[in-house]
Amino acid sequence: MKHNLIALAVAAAVTLPLTAQAAPKVYGQINISAEAYEKDFDGSAKDEEYTRMQSNASRFGVKGEDELTATLSAIYSIEWEVSAEGDDITKGTNANLDLVQRNRFVGIKHQELGTIKMGKYDTYLKLAQGKVDLFNDYAADMQFTIAGENRVNNVVGYESPKFMNTQVSVMSQTQDVAKGSKAGSSVSIVHHNEDMGLYLALASDMGINSKAALFADRESDSMRLVASYKIADLTLNCLYSTSENITGKDAETAYLLGAAYKLSDIVLKAQYSMAEADDTATIGATGSVEKAQMSIGADYNFTSKTKAFAWYTTKEDTKKAAVNNIDETVLALGVEHKF
Repeated sequence: MKHNLIALAVAAAVTLPLTAQAAPKVYGQINISAEAYEKDFDGSAKDEEYTRMQSNASRFGVKGEDELTATLSAIYSIEWEVSAEGDDITKGTNANLDLVQRNRFVGIKHQELGTIKMGKYDTYLKLAQGKVDLFNDYAADMQFTIAGENRVNNVVGYESPKFMNTQVSVMSQTQDVAKGSKAGSSVSIVHHNEDMGLYLALASDMGINSKAALFADRESDSMRLVASYKIADLTLNCLYSTSENITGKDAETAYLLGAAYKLSDIVLKAQYSMAEADDTATIGATGSVEKAQMSIGADYNFTSKTKAFAWYTTKEDTKKAAVNNIDETVLALGVEHKF
C-alpha cells in the first residue's frame, strides 16, 4: 500500500503541471449602453432622434501559452465580437451577423529572442495607441477622426523582447490578400516606463488597405506618434497622425488630446480629436474635409472587472458643400463586466 501511494504521488507531481500548463483560458467582456442619439443633417427632413441599445465590442475568446522547452513556448489566441444586446452586428460587411472575427493567431515565444505570430490581428500602428483612447470601443471611439484602426488578415509579425522598457514590432502581410501590387507592412517602437508613468510610441502602416478618417477604403501609408504621461492620479494623453494614399494623394492629418483623473473609484475623462484633409481638390461635394469629436465621461469601478459608465459626445462632420454638414450627439449610460 505504501509503495502504491508513493507511485500515485509521483504520477500526480508529473502530470498535474502538464495539465495546468495546457489548460486554455476563456476570457471576455460584455459592455452594453443605453443611448440617446441625435443626428442633424443641416436641418433637413432626414434628421434623426431616438433611443437605442448598443453592444460596445462585447467579446469572448480563448488564449493560452504552452511550454515547449525551458525558454520556448507556443502561444495562441482566438477571439470573436458578439452582439450582446441581441441585435445583429451592423458594421460594414458584418451586417446581420451575431459573431464577428477579432484577433486570432498562433506563435512561438522565446524568452530572450522575442515572439513570432501568424494569423489575423491588429496592426502595430493600431496597437501603438496603448490606452490613449479613453473612449475606445464606444460611439466616441477615436476612429471617427484618427486613421489606422486596422485589423488585418494573413499576417506574420515579430515582437522583440523588452529592452530598457522598449519594444520593437514588425508585421508583414502576405501578397495573396494585398489589394495592390505590394503586400502591406506595419512597424512600431514603443517605450513604456510604468515607474515613471511615461508611454511613448512611434508607428507606421505601409500599404495597408483600410478606411481613413476622411476618405473611403484605400491602400494607405499612415504614421502615428503617441505620448501619455501619468502623474499621481492625473493622466495626460496626446496623439498625432498622418495618412495618405500610397500614391501620395488625399492626405489627411489628425490629432487627439485627452485627460483622465482618478478620484477614488471614479475616473473622470475628457477627450478631443480632429482630422482635416490637407488638399480638398479631389473631394466631392458630399466628401468630408474635416471631422471633429469631443467627449466627456465618467467610470465608476465597482471592482477591477466591473464598472458603470456615462459619457456624452458630439461629432461634427464638415463637408465640402456646407449644406451637407452632419452633427451628431450621443448620451450613454452603461455597464461593463469582464470575465
